This record gives sequence, C-alpha cells and structure tokens, in this order.
Amino acid sequence: MTGKSRTTISLSQDHVRRLDEAALQHGRPRSEIIRNALDAFFDSDVKATLNASRLAQTTEFMQIVTDLIVTRDMPEKRDAILSAVAQRLEQFHGAR
Repeated sequence: MTGKSRTTISLSQDHVRRLDEAALQHGRPRSEIIRNALDAFFDSDVKATLNASRLAQTTEFMQIVTDLIVTRDMPEKRDAILSAVAQRLEQFHGAR
C-alpha cells in the first residue's frame, strides 16, 4: 500500500448495501468505489455552489410550467409523456 494510508469510517447498513451493489455491478472493490466517489467530490465545483433550496424551487417551477404547457397545448400527449418519464426514471435512476 505504498503512498496510501488506512482510515476507518462508519456507514449505515443502507450505505453498505448500496456500496456492495455498486462494487458488484462495476466489478471493483469497495475501496476503489469509495476513492472514486471522493475524487469526484474533491474535483467537483458542485460542492461549493449547490444550493438545495434553489434547486428544489427551480425544479418545482419547471414542473408546474411544463405541466401547464402540456395541459394547454397537447393534452392528448400528457399520459404518454408521464409514461415516458416513469420509464426514464427506472432506466436512468433506478426509481420504481
């Protein structure tokens, strides 16, 4: 382990489960998944600029405006759009 040091962290059972799933899915050890996550965090400007409240407000605004436009201009496509959203949530985000 040249150039590396060990550290111990406490994780919830859910974090351990998700970490194990990611390690299995990517064929990598837990430690590599954790190091990659830390690298992404340290290399990201998002950590300094993310404002969760503003993000939530913007997202809610966009949802309301989009729904109003679809309801007004193409109500016959609304169900198909919602179905496509559900499919994409499952495909890209694992949402069920």
